[in-house]
Amino acid sequence: MKIPPPRPRPALRSRPAPVGDARLPSSARVRLRRVGALLLVGALTASVGACALKVGEGSSVVLPQASAAEASRDAMARAATLIGSTAQVVATTSTDQAVVPTSASIQEEARQQVEALGGVWEPWATPVPTTYPTATPVATAAPDATVGDLVTALSSGVATARGVLETAEPAQAQLAASLVVSWSTRLEELSPGSVAPAPRDAATMTEPLGADLLLAYDSARYAMEEVAARSAGADRERAQADGAVADQVVRASVALGGTDSRLAAYAAPTASSDAQGLDATWALQVELGVMTAEISTVGSASGAARTSAVDAAVDAAGRAKAWGATLPALPAYQG
Repeated sequence: MKIPPPRPRPALRSRPAPVGDARLPSSARVRLRRVGALLLVGALTASVGACALKVGEGSSVVLPQASAAEASRDAMARAATLIGSTAQVVATTSTDQAVVPTSASIQEEARQQVEALGGVWEPWATPVPTTYPTATPVATAAPDATVGDLVTALSSGVATARGVLETAEPAQAQLAASLVVSWSTRLEELSPGSVAPAPRDAATMTEPLGADLLLAYDSARYAMEEVAARSAGADRERAQADGAVADQVVRASVALGGTDSRLAAYAAPTASSDAQGLDATWALQVELGVMTAEISTVGSASGAARTSAVDAAVDAAGRAKAWGATLPALPAYQG
């Protein structure tokens, strides 16, 4: 029996080798890989360039710049923060019991002042990574702060607020004036003689007072004359001195013309404030009235007139304090 010969197998059809196939020569494969790498780098460079970022680096962040008004407000808020923290240390660590109540009051006033100022300026609306630039840290009191440090903080705060007054808009100027009055009064209380009295000088007045301010001074003149007539000793001397200052300002204003808003008489209070008698209550009320009227004129004044109004407000606040008045954290300020 014959065995048939094996049938021949059909020839395999060749297929074109795909790019990158192992059957390509090694030199061709290397060239293809280099081309692919160059294309990938080019694509990355184009996409990164479109968003202005450098490969391997974070975005370049610049600290936002506060406006002039915001910078002024921030400066006063920082001053109030330092005053408050220093007063807190003194109130809790001082062995001088005479200054503890005053320091505690200053601490609470500073808290209200910081709140009215809107707090210290924050450059970012929300918490940001630690690599972002931030504003200068807020200065606070040392653990061993003394009354001397509190006096220094108050003095520095007065200087800061007075600096804001020079260029501030009306609303901010009145707030700054209120802080000058508050901090100056506390400064004088802790360190007598630190604040030089500067009432309006009738001899240097070149313009008449506004109607409200003239009314406030004339009311003070009338009240002090009444109080002096019914008092004796130190109270009479104080009333005569305060009345003389008011009278001179009124006379100078009337001589310069303007609206004569004076009344023939002014009603005395019918009830005393706290432990003060009726005469002392009347005296402190009219001096607070002068202080309020002076602060109110700060917004519409400018230059030397603004400074004169603030000085007169500080002087009137000191006179009211001498009659037993207690000033609020923000005297005469309506926020």
